[in-house]
Amino acid sequence: EGLVTPKIELQTKAREPITALAADPQGRFLAIARPKGVSIVGLADGNAIIELSGHTGAISDVQFSASGDRLVVAAGETGLAGEATLWQTADWKRGLVVSGHRDTLYAATLSPDGKVLATASYDRDIRTWDAATGAPRQTLAGHNDAVYGLSFHPNSKILASASGDRTVKLWDEARGERLDTFAQPAKEQY
Repeated sequence: EGLVTPKIELQTKAREPITALAADPQGRFLAIARPKGVSIVGLADGNAIIELSGHTGAISDVQFSASGDRLVVAAGETGLAGEATLWQTADWKRGLVVSGHRDTLYAATLSPDGKVLATASYDRDIRTWDAATGAPRQTLAGHNDAVYGLSFHPNSKILASASGDRTVKLWDEARGERLDTFAQPAKEQY
């Protein structure tokens, strides 16, 4: 007849899984991302400070800026669009929101100098934006699978991307040129 399993009722409300974590470089905050929101907790005492909500789709990444003055939240709706939001950590006001990808975002980060926002998506593209105005800067194409991770060099000029295509690529962000591709891993890169 088939396997019969008992239905077990939850004893408490189910909690959403954690999708990403980020610690403020100044040691003040911990950002805990879940699909529908981001909890900000004080690192010194563990007390809840605020819940950040209103993002389009599921949240997949959170990153503090190098100075700790902004939090970047990457989110999106699968197959529709991605969205990155900048939150001001001084008062937790929602700042710049950018969208333009054709699928959900998996990563978003600010350059160390705070001038460039980079976003990466399931759509295989990396986009860069002016972090003050939201104006598009570059679309970096060349990965053959979803792009899962981004990181700027401390000089803010070189961007590294990690992909499901088993490569890490280095980009000159200002010129929009690929500088190098590191291949050989046996699995996807994050």
